[in-house]
Formats: sequence, C-alpha cells, structure tokens
Amino acid sequence: MYRTSVLLAAISFLAVGRVALADFSDAGAIALAANWNSRSVSLADIDNDSDLDLLFQGAFGSQQLYRNNLIGSGILSFTNISNQLPAGLDSGSWSAGWADINGDHLIDVFVGQSNLGVTGDVLINQGAGGFTNGSASLGLDDPGFHQNVAWNDIDNDNDLDLILAMEGPTERHEIYLQADDGTFDPVGALVGFQEDPGTKAYGMAIGDTDGDGDLDIYISTCRGNNNIRNHFYENQLVETGSLGFIDIADTNGTQFMTNSYGTEFQDFDNDGDLDLFMTGADSQPSKLWRNDGGNQFTDVDTLTGVPLLSDTSGDLNGSRAVDYDNDGDLDLFFHDNEAKNGKDNARKLYRNDGGWSFTDVTIAEGLHWVNEGSYDSAWGDLDRDGDQDLLATTDSNTSERVFLSDESGNGNHWLYVELAGAAFNTSGVGATVYATMNTGTPDEVTLRREANTNAGTFNQSDTPVHFGLGAEDAIDELRVVWTDGRVHVIAGVSADQYLTVAYADMLQGDFNGDGLVDAADYTVWRDADGATQIGHAADANGDGAVNSADYDLWVANYGQSLASIAVPEPSSVASLLIALGIHMRRRRG
Repeated sequence: MYRTSVLLAAISFLAVGRVALADFSDAGAIALAANWNSRSVSLADIDNDSDLDLLFQGAFGSQQLYRNNLIGSGILSFTNISNQLPAGLDSGSWSAGWADINGDHLIDVFVGQSNLGVTGDVLINQGAGGFTNGSASLGLDDPGFHQNVAWNDIDNDNDLDLILAMEGPTERHEIYLQADDGTFDPVGALVGFQEDPGTKAYGMAIGDTDGDGDLDIYISTCRGNNNIRNHFYENQLVETGSLGFIDIADTNGTQFMTNSYGTEFQDFDNDGDLDLFMTGADSQPSKLWRNDGGNQFTDVDTLTGVPLLSDTSGDLNGSRAVDYDNDGDLDLFFHDNEAKNGKDNARKLYRNDGGWSFTDVTIAEGLHWVNEGSYDSAWGDLDRDGDQDLLATTDSNTSERVFLSDESGNGNHWLYVELAGAAFNTSGVGATVYATMNTGTPDEVTLRREANTNAGTFNQSDTPVHFGLGAEDAIDELRVVWTDGRVHVIAGVSADQYLTVAYADMLQGDFNGDGLVDAADYTVWRDADGATQIGHAADANGDGAVNSADYDLWVANYGQSLASIAVPEPSSVASLLIALGIHMRRRRG
C-alpha cells in the first residue's frame, strides 16, 4: 500500500509538468572544433569560476584539457589548456574521476589507464600553476586497466577514498582508503572487495541501497557471452563498525546479465530508495531493477510485461539516467558503439513516461546521428541555463559533439544544488539530497538525487545535484544527508537557481530547516523521538536514531540562527526547558 501511494503521488506530480520536446542543437564545431578520437570525456570546474571544463580521454592520443570561457565572456567557448597537464602521462588513458582529495578547494583528478602494467595518474590541481603528478607520493600509483574510477567516502570519515573497478586478466578491484596524513592505503583484499582476476568490470554504481548509512557498490561485467556474474557488494560498516563487504548478488536477483556495461543507482519511482539501472551491450537487453527494500530487487520487465527498451539491436555502452526535460523524472541515455560501423543509432534517448515506461525520442530531440559510435558521453549544464547539455565523444574521424539543450524554455522549473562539504570532501561527494514538494497534499512527492562522481562508464558528468521540478516553482523542504549521517534541512527553496548548501552552515537542532533553532524544532524532535531512520530531519548527530542525544544538541544550540550565531541568554533557554521538562521526565523515567 505504501509503494502504491508513493507511486501515485509521483505520477500526479509529473502530470502537472509541461510535456515539451527539447531541441538539442549541435554546437561542437563552434564551441569546440576538435576531433580527439575520444573514448570518454569528463566534466569538472577546475578553476572555480562556476562553469564546467572538459577532459577528453583519447583512444590513441594524449589527454586533452579544455577551459570553459562562459563565465566572464558570456559566450560558450572552450580553450585548449592541455599544456597545464604534467609531461609524461601515458596516452592510453581510459577513465577519469574528479574530486578535491586534499581539501584545498581545487578539484583534482585520477586518470585511469587502459594499458596493463602502466600506473594511473593522480593529477593535483595547483590553480594557476596547472597540475602536478602526485601518484607516487600519495600511494596511488596503481598499475593496470582501470575501467571505472570513483571517489567517494566509503568509510564515512569525511574524506575521500578511491574505488577502482578493473578490466585486465590478472587484476583485482581495489579500494584505497585515505589516511590522516593524506596518503592512501589499499584495503580491497582486507574488506572483501576483490574477486577472481579478469572479471572485466565495465560498470560501477555506488550508493546506499539499503538505507543503513553506508555506501554499497555494484559492478557489472562484460565477458563476451561467457556468462560471468555481476557483483553486488553490500557494505557492512554500520552493522559491524568496520568497513567490509559481502556479495549478495546471488540472493537479490541482480547476479547475472550477459554483457552488461554502464550501471547506476537512482530513485526512479520516487519512493525514497535507490533502484538499479544497467545497460546491455552487444544486443543484450538493458535492465531496470526496482528496489523492494532490504536490498531485494525486482526486474521491472516482469511488472510491465514488455522489455525496458524498444530497440536492443545495437552495442549500447555508456549510459546515464538524466532528467533532460526538467519534468521531475529520470530519462535514459545510451551511447552505441556499433554506429561507427555505419549503423544509424550513435546515441539513444528514451523519455520516462511514468509507470516504468520509456519512449524512444532520439530523432524527435535532434540526437540522431550516423557513423559516430563511441563508448561514453557526459551530461552537465555547460551554458548554465538550468537544463542538461550533452557532450558526446565520437571515437571516429569527426569532431566531438556539444549538444546544447533548449529545454530551459519549455516552462518546467529546475534547481541545481552545489554542495560545499566537509574539510576533506569539499564537494560533498557521496551525500544524498531530497526535495519535497506539495507537502500535506495528495500530490506530495519527494525526489532523491545522489552527489556521486561516477555514472555510466569511464566518465564523470556534472557533480552539482540537478533537480527537474516540472510545474513546481518552489521546494517545501530541501534535505541533505552528508556522508557522516548528519542532516541539513532548508525550508522554502525557490526554483530556477544554483543554490550552495554548505556543511559548515548546518545548524544542529534546526530540525524544521527554517534557519533558527527554537521551540518549533522541539516539536519536530518530540514527534519523532524514538524513530530509527538514516537521514531523519530530527537526527542531529547522524547516528540513525532520534533520541536524547539529538535533544541535547537542540538545547546546546537553542537560539542560534544562520543570520546570527550569538549565544542566547541562559534565562530564555531555562524558561523554555521548564515548560518542556514534564515531557523529558516522562520519556527518560
């Protein structure tokens, strides 16, 4: 009954948004004018000017770094600044993951390799001084074929760790934990993350799928129809107190898919948990699994009676769940590698019509191109107009494509949330953001989005968290659950803006998110007292339980506000506590 009511609310919310087709226009020749025969591309704001810069990973050539000139000029154009990369990088790069790993507010990058025995490179951003190679000094000179690269806070200590999913016949997956001195230690074998060598990891998804407060990992494999199983690593950090994984793919229905590629955890049905999306390569079907709770999943094909996609004839590789039309639900995008052999389906875009139904809108949206197959692409708001643009690699003798979306003019609203995280995770990677609208009505809906650096295959898309909002011009409650479990609530957020939410601005005890710790917050805590839920608004210390410890934080911060952090007069707190004392004695005694 709960799932049905949530789904009906989601459908009602989506129905009020305007249904309008976007007009994607190819601006590549003007904005970029480059052909790098790229396998992948990643997006990151390397110079802190608020627009997204580009890094191409060449199939046979060196990496190419481009600065976005939008801010300052008002015109979207890119300048090649590859001379800011250090000399001596291997040309066989494949994947890339961006994050500020040392807490200096400059975003760094790990460049994965496709050549066995060649180490990956950690390029440390020096600002105006370009990048330096810090691989050896940090302990991250990991050799091998790095198919998938991701930074995340896998052990919940507010710094970033490196997760690698490997390809080569003698290689095992690896996790590097960041130590207090900023160096990294390999722990994959110790925590149960490594399988037999040569599992060919072509996709990796990271997210808290069971809602227990730690991050789980899914790895999809592509092994030439050899029936190699996929892996679902459930994190036991919260249950046991130490990082460790058990593979539950054999027991939750996600263990096998022939030739699977890009994979992603996202909440497709707006019920608050993460579903699993996976791409089928070599004419194999793509899959969407509904999260039924407790890390058990159902193939939605069994719910609808039809395959997820209307066309599975190509070689779908990279993919992305993206709300391209800002209507509030997640659509599906794929890159088809076979198109370079003359087929006419280089890219595929499927619109989410609700009820687990998706319609092919590739031609209608202007993304139909021939003979330009490649492995992956990236999505982000390149021109900062509120919609998602597409940067498509070609892996062919044609220029890379920059497809600019005009979707921001269709009347649907949007919000970008830029997270300013803790000291050694300044982008808030690994946090979860919830947006609740139409509170208390039959149309109430909560959207969930993840602040992850990996989505698809090989690449990294836009890291600010994007919400399409349909017809809604405001969010009643925006809730950020940081990686340490602490909860940040903001009430009354207007749509159509880039909003910065800072970990340092969080008021412990401001349970209703109005920017003031006062008596109204006590009411929220009182009504939730005893609840056990990760990310509850009244869980001030992020331990997954609403109890007296959260009450004590409310008392300690009573009277503080975002506008003023002045300590309140003792008498004002004392008088309020006298009025509330009866409840506390009853609860504790």
